[in-house]
Amino acid sequence: MTRLASDHAHRVVGLYGDPTVSWSILLEAELGAAAPEPEKLRARLAAAIQRHPHLGAVPEIERITDLAGVRDRFAAAPYERGAPLVRVAVGEPTLLIAAHHGALDGLGLLALLGILLDVPVSSAARGIGERAGGKPFALSALQRLAEALFAPPGRIAPEHGQATVGDVFVACDEPALRLGSAGFVAAAASATERWNRAHGARTARVVAALGASRRSGAAPEPVHDSAFFRLRLPRGADVAAVLRAQPPEPDFPARSSRLARLGTRLLASRLGSTFLVSNLGVVSTGDTVRTLAFYPAASGRSGVAFGVATTGGQTTVTVRARRKDFDAAAAARLLGEFRDAVRDQCSRAGDGLPGDVPHQ
Repeated sequence: MTRLASDHAHRVVGLYGDPTVSWSILLEAELGAAAPEPEKLRARLAAAIQRHPHLGAVPEIERITDLAGVRDRFAAAPYERGAPLVRVAVGEPTLLIAAHHGALDGLGLLALLGILLDVPVSSAARGIGERAGGKPFALSALQRLAEALFAPPGRIAPEHGQATVGDVFVACDEPALRLGSAGFVAAAASATERWNRAHGARTARVVAALGASRRSGAAPEPVHDSAFFRLRLPRGADVAAVLRAQPPEPDFPARSSRLARLGTRLLASRLGSTFLVSNLGVVSTGDTVRTLAFYPAASGRSGVAFGVATTGGQTTVTVRARRKDFDAAAAARLLGEFRDAVRDQCSRAGDGLPGDVPHQ
């Protein structure tokens, strides 16, 4: 059963998944009360996996003595066939959850957070429902191949990368932001332009990836039920209008050939997008969680993902970036550009509602 769960998770990532990354997504909760003991967390997780066998084997619950070290390992270690698809570590005041993105999406991580803490957890994210892809997968794949070969998406200029594997993670808290996902994408595009200009690099062919849940966050389940959008954004584009007009990327087939997987690996540095944005929306956890830091998978041309989650009157914005392209200080400066661009978008949005988050 655990082998079947692993095979399913790896298939979900499919041809769109960069095979050079782990596809581990992370949720870091700063708790407002004492964390449950590891034994209690494991019992709750075991019961959840019995109800949801696609989550694979039951993992051991780790105690956090070095948060950065555990986070790095949870993010970078590959999910081997038959191994657990969920990773959990706990230490005052933090609960860290990681999962293979083929087993859980962002709302799925929120559901698992509620299960582990034994509290109701919900998000104001509305989801996209049954909104269908606009073209067949085969046509989309051919277009992506042509794009990779002849006109790849622009990238965020690297700075002080290191010859090593894994990612760097940075986060900052802001008072709860009144901004929807289109606003965060616009902020990421603006931050990219500012960053590249400061580094003497052109910003051409910006393509934003936006993670989107198909279901609402009102009562999330620990599953993967998401899609994503690829938004081509010329300078000054109205992101909300582009998003309304753009269908999600088509679902990929359940099986892929060895040749297709090899091609994806060889072209990994030219496929994908300029950056990814994923927003968990306004999350309700009662008084259990003070802040939530969400780290989506970082792949594509730049290997940069911007994450957003709001809870307890705080919005936490994050940057996850490939260590071979950015060191921690560079990632922190990129986060500063994103934060400033988010503030600019908020001042323009004016009356945007906190729950105006149609996408994950």
